[in-house]
Amino acid sequence: MSRFVVLRTLLLFCFVTVIGAHAQESTDKAKALPYAEMNWQNDKALPSVQSVPLWGNPASGEHGMLRKFPAGYAPPMHKHPSVERVVVISGTIAVQYGDSNEKILGPGSYSEVPPNTDHAVKCGPQSECVFLLTSSGPFAIVPSTTRSKPNPGE
Repeated sequence: MSRFVVLRTLLLFCFVTVIGAHAQESTDKAKALPYAEMNWQNDKALPSVQSVPLWGNPASGEHGMLRKFPAGYAPPMHKHPSVERVVVISGTIAVQYGDSNEKILGPGSYSEVPPNTDHAVKCGPQSECVFLLTSSGPFAIVPSTTRSKPNPGE
């Protein structure tokens, strides 16, 4: 990964952390996490997806994490019980909320999904997608019960 992408990742992380008034207070211990030392973990619900927890606890409350989708990956339409805020770091992500038109988000783009809003996402076919995901509450992927539209980009 180029130094430019790593630098952009760190700058976006700092931006979301500092600007977000909703972010939880830091612990008493300083944290610096170089990209090469990040412990990417396979997602339990979506095995093709990897995550690096950054702060908080996704199982119980406010948190932030880096997520990585393989090129072309598209989970089915779904929703989350808490607000989901995303900043794209690398790659291109197509998003669609309910019946809205698809939006294409490249590096530096922002998306905010209110709780319990049906949405679909798809990582572009050219390269993997890395994004910062923050939420004010627990993270869960709930399959959509509404009639599913095709995934964005199809």
